[in-house]
Amino acid sequence: MNVLITSVGTATSVNLIKELKKRNHYIVGVDINDYGYTAGSLMVDNYIKVPLAISENFSAIIKKIIVDNNIELLIPINDVEVEILSKEKEFIGCKCILPDINTISIFRNKLISALKMDEIGIDVPAILEADDITKKRILKKKVSVGSKGITIYEKGISCKIDKDEVLQEFVDGVEYTVDVLSGLDGSPYYIIPRERLETKSGVATKVRIREDKNIIQLVKKILKNYPIPGFCNVQFIKNEDHIWFVEVNTRFSGCGIASVITAPEMIDTFLDISRNITINRSLNEGVKWNGVVTRYYEEKVFYENIS
Repeated sequence: MNVLITSVGTATSVNLIKELKKRNHYIVGVDINDYGYTAGSLMVDNYIKVPLAISENFSAIIKKIIVDNNIELLIPINDVEVEILSKEKEFIGCKCILPDINTISIFRNKLISALKMDEIGIDVPAILEADDITKKRILKKKVSVGSKGITIYEKGISCKIDKDEVLQEFVDGVEYTVDVLSGLDGSPYYIIPRERLETKSGVATKVRIREDKNIIQLVKKILKNYPIPGFCNVQFIKNEDHIWFVEVNTRFSGCGIASVITAPEMIDTFLDISRNITINRSLNEGVKWNGVVTRYYEEKVFYENIS
């Protein structure tokens, strides 16, 4: 299969490239960097530099790459790419498994998604319309990626809330990210919670795969109300009293490889979904629970001619 992966300068894409190369697929990678200036560009069969996703001609360039390389499956990685390409997926020229733009728009906005989860009975940290220095708070950009745009305020320290921000009561607990893979109708094949044991610069570097049935049930409830085909990930904070919803990302997770390597059929299931192959498997079939997954850096070298 000819596969196009975006943002190959990210660890997220590199992990998918590795898995697809194991299966002998032809990989075309795109990114904003010059060839050789990101490891992912050296790992694909064909690398093409593209502009930022917010550029006017981004979609047109992607469509041309799809035609020129006989691409059968497009996997966008970056949140902005996912949003832009979802609007074009009916005209993109190949398979691209994404939810509809309305669902993406809900979960891109942290305030809207929190309100929607509250409506369906999923606990969310209290949203504060005005500052309250008697509580520890977390201030977030309504639309942001990862840990960017987040500031934590201790009790007694005041903060200002801009119109593009949302302030919530801070809740202590263990962070969980749940890697999800669903069919085209949004029915899940995998719901794999992983406990964050260590993070660096907001990215998980050590996780434990846990069969937390309460978290799995919450994700089922979210998906029943908001079906998300393909990959997504859901984040929670769990303490002794509650499991609190944090956010949903409608894409493959930055540390989704941890779930992939403990669920050996996950990538093959995704590829079968993209080919419209009938899949008969129970939820989380074959997952190896309780594994601790650690990550490390691996170097690639590009030699350029410098005159």
